[in-house]
Amino acid sequence: MLDVKRLIGEVAARNGIRVESWDPAFALVTLNELVLEEIARRLTEEVHSGIAEFTEAVQKTETRAGKLLAQQVREASVELRRELQRDVEDARLRASAIVLDVHRAHRRPAVIRWGAAGLIAGAGLFGSGLWIGAHCFH
Repeated sequence: MLDVKRLIGEVAARNGIRVESWDPAFALVTLNELVLEEIARRLTEEVHSGIAEFTEAVQKTETRAGKLLAQQVREASVELRRELQRDVEDARLRASAIVLDVHRAHRRPAVIRWGAAGLIAGAGLFGSGLWIGAHCFH
């Protein structure tokens, strides 16, 4: 509530008018004070209500954003999985091609080497057969 004595002193000091605590002007001041208190109470309630509505809207927005983000993460992970599978398949195909090239590269010298060894062995057996035939059936 108002400090009536202080108000009386301020009015006297500023305006040079003397008022008393029973003066009807104080009834107007009290009425103004009550009206301002009611307005302040209503504004406070409305501000609290507005803050609550805002908080609720923010929570709904966060929920929607979270759902959208989760959906985008799922879609991105599916796409990433597809890309990884493609990369693995490409790597497998390249590795198969490399293994086939290595196999071909090693097969030709091996065929030549074994062919030469076979020819030498065949020639050796033929020569041995001739020698045995010449010495045994003479």
